[in-house]
Amino acid sequence: VKIITKFKAGVFRHLLTLPVEWFSRQQVGELIARVESDAERVKALFSELSIRIIGNLLFFLGVFVVMFLRDWKVASCILPMMAVAIVGYYFLIKYLSRFYRLIREKNALVTAKITDYVQGMPIIQALNQQKKVFEDLKAASTDKYRLETRTSFTEYGSQSLFMLIFEVLLLVVIIKLTAPRIIAGTVTLGTLIVFVDYFFRMIWPLMQISENVMQIQRAFVSLKRILELTSLQSEEELFTGTKLPSFESEIRFENVWFAYKNEDWVLKDVSFTIPKGQKIALVGASGSGKTTTVSLLCGFYPVNKGRILIDGVPLSEIEFRAWRRKIGLILQDIFLFPGSILENVRVYNDAVPEAKVREAINIVQLDEFIRGQNLGLDSELAERGQNVSQGEKQLISFARALAFEAELIIMDEATASIDPHTEAKIQHSMETVLSNKTAVVVAHRLTSVLDADEILFFDGGEIIHRGKHQQLMQSSKEYRKLVELQLIGTGAAGE
Repeated sequence: VKIITKFKAGVFRHLLTLPVEWFSRQQVGELIARVESDAERVKALFSELSIRIIGNLLFFLGVFVVMFLRDWKVASCILPMMAVAIVGYYFLIKYLSRFYRLIREKNALVTAKITDYVQGMPIIQALNQQKKVFEDLKAASTDKYRLETRTSFTEYGSQSLFMLIFEVLLLVVIIKLTAPRIIAGTVTLGTLIVFVDYFFRMIWPLMQISENVMQIQRAFVSLKRILELTSLQSEEELFTGTKLPSFESEIRFENVWFAYKNEDWVLKDVSFTIPKGQKIALVGASGSGKTTTVSLLCGFYPVNKGRILIDGVPLSEIEFRAWRRKIGLILQDIFLFPGSILENVRVYNDAVPEAKVREAINIVQLDEFIRGQNLGLDSELAERGQNVSQGEKQLISFARALAFEAELIIMDEATASIDPHTEAKIQHSMETVLSNKTAVVVAHRLTSVLDADEILFFDGGEIIHRGKHQQLMQSSKEYRKLVELQLIGTGAAGE
């Protein structure tokens, strides 16, 4: 148990070091299956399986030694037949191993579907799709069951056939070797009976060993799946920069090109500068490259061509953890952990003093919400923050950035899903906080970027227009159309 606990901890520790790009292509259920279910199968190698196979092997050797001492000629005939049986088992296991792997993959798929459906249950029920979801999960489970049945039939059928042939042939050999000697009077009938008895005593541990070998092969398939995970390149291996970041002047994108793995270009020759202390806004249609730009700035992905410079130093040469500590990232889809409000603002970093957390809470005007909780900052949040509103999640996320004293605030569509009252709170808080900080804001609701020092209009992975709000209203028909769609009627379009 201690070994497997350490093993699981090691797997999860490595999981924490993998790049964001890898996680974006994974299913939660698949990862759970590898870390938990596959690890439990591996545990069999270090516990009951190892004990059983050693016990059965010792029992077999003991019986064989007794037979050898009584009559080495008869006992020796077992060895070549066992060699043939071992070779046969080797090819059988090699054949079955691909089925074992498919079963683990099917199991991971079912786990992933269950995880996704549980997380999306409100949508499923709202759209009355329970029957469709059930049928989909039933089909996946049935497919897994059929594969397991086919594999078990092949496994145990082949195993039984092997043992039957082995038993019959060995029994025939024993009788053939002893019968002439019984007739000649050199061996008694009792000796033959003893040998047959020993033979059947020896067959039982062999059957158990063959079953143990099959179980070990299943465990090795799970172990291989886990080792595939632990052999993946970590962020430390992907981002090898060692320089400490010094953000005193500007951030500059120089002719940056980027594409996700096996996909078309998402960013094409993007160049712009973010002077320290300024607020830069990224606007444009969905899929135009705004969020990708932010991901590159956070160091989640390496650029394909071009470079990102921090005070003239390429981001690729900077130690990525030290750079990220300077960033406060606020996303639309805020993830809150089960635990207290205090723990969620600190993100489990006890080095952040509670006084700093309370200061951040007050700045983002979340203090009234905190006072309304029975335990204040120690009040517990449900899984994924289901007991707080979307606006309150946004404010908690904003408080995180403030509590960690981030030099660069990145807001990716951070005001796209909240009510006007809460958005006004954030706008007021930003005016106070961003006076001495740098901000990059990605938003579809343009009310949050009208006061930006520069607005970059993205289209098809390129920056097609740039300037302040009033400049773009005059020079860019695309920007003007976007403003008219959102702001005409709010009184903000001409501000």
